[in-house]
Amino acid sequence: MVLAADLGAAHATLALCDLSGRPLAEAVHEIRLADGPEPVLGWVEQRWREMLDASGVVAGRVLGLGVSVPGPVDVATGRVVHHTPVLPGWQDHPVRDLLERRFGVVCVVDNDANAMALGEHHTAWPGSSPLLFVKVATGIGAGVVVDGRLLRGADGAEGDIGHVRITSADDGPLCVCGARGCLAASASGRALARALREQGEDVPDSRSVVELASTGHAEATRLVREAGLVIGDVLATAVSLLNPRVLALGGDLALVHHFVGAVCERLYQRTQPQSARGLQVVASGLGDRAGVVGAARLALEEVLSAEAVDRALAGRRQPVP
Repeated sequence: MVLAADLGAAHATLALCDLSGRPLAEAVHEIRLADGPEPVLGWVEQRWREMLDASGVVAGRVLGLGVSVPGPVDVATGRVVHHTPVLPGWQDHPVRDLLERRFGVVCVVDNDANAMALGEHHTAWPGSSPLLFVKVATGIGAGVVVDGRLLRGADGAEGDIGHVRITSADDGPLCVCGARGCLAASASGRALARALREQGEDVPDSRSVVELASTGHAEATRLVREAGLVIGDVLATAVSLLNPRVLALGGDLALVHHFVGAVCERLYQRTQPQSARGLQVVASGLGDRAGVVGAARLALEEVLSAEAVDRALAGRRQPVP
C-alpha cells in the first residue's frame, strides 16, 4: 500500500491506495496550513494511522508516502524552497525526513500542480504527451508531463506561471509575492474574491467565488470570464513553447464553464494554427481528486523503481517507536 496526502491552504485530501493506485480509503478534511508544519504533519500522521486502522491494514504493509503542497518544493530534499503566504513557517522544514522517520518508509514531497498533472496524465491521458496542467485556485501554478514523466526545472520553480508579469511593475495590482502586475494578482481565485469583497460581497476564498458564479451572479461570472481571458493570454505563450497535446485546467475556477470557455477563446486567438491544431483543452476529469491521485502516483513511482526494489531487498528501515 501507499499513503497519499494533498494539502491545500484550507482543505486536505488523504488516501490509502494499493500498488495500482486504486484508492482503498479516501477522506477530505478541513485544515490550516498556516498553523505550521509540525502541527499539520502531526495531524496528517494521525489521520493516516486512523485510515489504516479503519481499513484493517497494518502499518507494515505501507511501502511509501506521497505528499503535495501548494508551494515550490526541492524534490531531492523534500523541503519547501522559499516562503509563501500559504505556507508560513514551512520554508526549509524537513517534511520528507520527518514523515520518513515516523513511518520508516520512503516519502516523496512535491508541488501540488505537479502532483495534479501526474494524476491527470496517468488517469485520463496516459498516451498523450506533452500534457500541460494548470491549476487556478487560491493561486495559479502549472505542471508538465512529457513521456509519462514530470518536467522539472533546475531549482524547483518550474510551472510558476502565477508570477508572470502581465502589467508594468508600476501600475499593476500588488501580488502576495511583493511584486506588482503578476498574473495571480489579477486572475487567481484569491484576486477575484478580493475584488468581490470590495464590492460588498461575502466571499472569503476562491471556492466561494465559484459558488457565487454558479448561481448566475453577474459580477462573479464577469470576473471569472475575465480571469479566463487573461490566463489564456499567458497560456498562449506556453502552448507555443511546448506544443502540448492536452491542456488540462484544474482548481476551483475550472469548475465554472465560463472560465474554461474564456481560456479556449483567448488561447486560439493568440496561437498559430500549427501550435494548437491537435490541442485538446479540457477541465480536469479528476477535479478535486487530481492532487491526491498524483501524490499516490509520486509514491508509487518511487517505491516501484528499480532502486527502491533493491533497497527493499537489502532490508527495510524500521520506524521510530
